[in-house]
Amino acid sequence: MPDAATQIDPYQRRKTNSLRLIVTAGALLASFLTLRSVPTLDDALSGKPEYMRWMADKVANSVAARYGNDAAVIVLRDERTNCRQISDVNVPNPDEFYYVVSYSETGHSLCFITYVNLPKGWDQTKSLVLYPSTGKNYGQKLVGPVRAVAVSQLQMVYPMAYLSLLHWRAKIDSSSFKRAANAKFERWFNSSAQPGDSLDVEIDFPSLRADVGRNHRIVNRTLATAIFTVTFLLLFGAYKAWASYTAFRTFLSRYRPHIGFHVYLRQDLSAITSQARQAYQEEQRRALEEARAAILLKRSNEAIRARLESILSALSDEQQKHTGQECLNRGDMEEMKALTQQLQGQAGQKTSEEKLAALLDTLKQYSSGEEFDRLCANAFQMLATTGFREARSFVVEAHDQLRARSKELEEQATVETE
Repeated sequence: MPDAATQIDPYQRRKTNSLRLIVTAGALLASFLTLRSVPTLDDALSGKPEYMRWMADKVANSVAARYGNDAAVIVLRDERTNCRQISDVNVPNPDEFYYVVSYSETGHSLCFITYVNLPKGWDQTKSLVLYPSTGKNYGQKLVGPVRAVAVSQLQMVYPMAYLSLLHWRAKIDSSSFKRAANAKFERWFNSSAQPGDSLDVEIDFPSLRADVGRNHRIVNRTLATAIFTVTFLLLFGAYKAWASYTAFRTFLSRYRPHIGFHVYLRQDLSAITSQARQAYQEEQRRALEEARAAILLKRSNEAIRARLESILSALSDEQQKHTGQECLNRGDMEEMKALTQQLQGQAGQKTSEEKLAALLDTLKQYSSGEEFDRLCANAFQMLATTGFREARSFVVEAHDQLRARSKELEEQATVETE
């Protein structure tokens, strides 16, 4: 039979694992909910809104859609170069155009530059080389380095009153659009050779605002997924904790105690089991003692009744017989005992039944309930038939035998332990 520790360990492990899962999932859930519900933290995860990047991408997509694969349309970030410092030259009859859209987040500016191939023999001072790896190309791909010169520049500087409307938390209403319309837009243009319709680019505001908030939506979707996942883990941990509690409660029912869920969570399961086992054993011991006392009392009462009946049958006084019979009919053991003593002329002395009951009481510690009941029945029967002396000898002999047996069992248990 497995020992107590071996029996309790699986329940303790299940409880510990469930609580760890609940605590971990609860901490993560609190963290994710905080990140999702606190705007400052949520925006910090989303990163700074890249207004000009998405605006440059919109312009590049629009130009690429217009010219298809006939021209390269390149977008790159440039925080240092001022669009107005780029010198343009007059190139007669250019045949290849390259459109470069550079942007600056710090300057809130967009620079649209049109380049053409540098004619052979021209001075390379004002030219630059466009590589296939330069920026992000939305149009015709470059197969190799191209040296080109600028023939036109367009710069737009956007006020924050307008850009702030693109933020995902901005409140969009008529008054905000009115403030944006009254804000100052800076526009600068210089051109020596440029197709007239290449600068006619329209940007859809709702689409642009959706692009600016793309990272924010991705972050929130990720947080929502994480919240759902840890919520599931939290519920799963709670389910496992309740299931382990139910299983442990079933195991503990052999000792007949009932523990609440809060006690199960707070206390060590080994201590709970040990306390329940001790209480159960103490209850069993008390029940056994009460059963033995009840058996002894029953046999003693039966012996007193039999003794009184025997005395009454030997009396010649009808009045005493009538009084004794009424006492028997009432069934009051104390009254019957007193009457027996009176009739025997032994007032103040113990009856044979009381003496025998006292002797039988010494057998309790060496016998089981059924065995003790059998010995009591035999002793009182012997008292009624052969007298007190034979009954006493029977009890003394039984006491010696039971004591010797108990001593032998103790010695055997000691040998097995060693």
